[in-house]
Amino acid sequence: MLNLRGVDLNLLSIFDALMIEENMTRAADRLGMSQPAMSAALQRLRLTFNDELFIRSRLGMTPTPRAHSIYPQIREALILIRGALGKDRHFEPASAERCFRLLGDNYFEAVALGPLLARLQQAGLGLTVEALTFAGPNQDLALSLRRIEVDVLIDYVPLPQNFVHTEQLTNERLVVIAREGHPRIHAGLTLEQYLAEEHVFLPQRSRERSQLEQALGGNLLPRKKAAQVQNFSSMLPVVAATDYLAVLPSRLPTIYAGAFDLQCFEFPLKIDPIPIWMMWPSALEADPAQQWFREQVRWLAQRFDTSEIG
Repeated sequence: MLNLRGVDLNLLSIFDALMIEENMTRAADRLGMSQPAMSAALQRLRLTFNDELFIRSRLGMTPTPRAHSIYPQIREALILIRGALGKDRHFEPASAERCFRLLGDNYFEAVALGPLLARLQQAGLGLTVEALTFAGPNQDLALSLRRIEVDVLIDYVPLPQNFVHTEQLTNERLVVIAREGHPRIHAGLTLEQYLAEEHVFLPQRSRERSQLEQALGGNLLPRKKAAQVQNFSSMLPVVAATDYLAVLPSRLPTIYAGAFDLQCFEFPLKIDPIPIWMMWPSALEADPAQQWFREQVRWLAQRFDTSEIG
């Protein structure tokens, strides 16, 4: 078993800064260190982990595979330590420098990221958001949260409770869009018409069911697939230029109504609204900055519910 008495734990903060900045000068500035002191600390880090950890390149300092593999655990440990030491301290957004990492799909970016960034900009000029997107059907979202690779996840599928806090933010209705002047769809949309037309699809988010199929439960409808796009926003111009239909969350066509000549219809089958969930790592539950950020996300959801966004 490793004897921690022989390890300089201060090196972990230096490792964290280098992983964030990938640049010696910026990492040194971040920690208030001189360049020679940072270089010496990097040498001690390499000896401690028996790995180069960072390779110099024209772009800066590139982490090695070993650095990437150990970073999630080191980051989680540092957050827990900082949380314990700063338990009674308050987060001051006006003077803080903090980047919050938020994982969500293109729909969230299109309808909500702008208002959220404006809110943070008003609270403090040092506050930013790094918006991350889903990597694909094999991405382990629960593991990403446990490793604190993201601070907040916004999704329509809640995760298991182990190591993750889950809270329902709001609901979203699904609607059907068609172009103005569609040759067969005018004042309304029946289920028969819906099934007779060709549709624009999204890639399936998981191995199981799409977002529409999640909402429909076991009543899966045999839609005719005409095209597949990568995100909800792309559905709008495709449908506006064709006779295809698409199903998407109701707020998106409302926000972009002036940009495209589209008709919007209630879904021709009774389905429950889709719950939208906020999830975050248990390790970040007591962090004052994270608590403040989650409050801003809740504020955004309240604006959703009062239909003020857009």
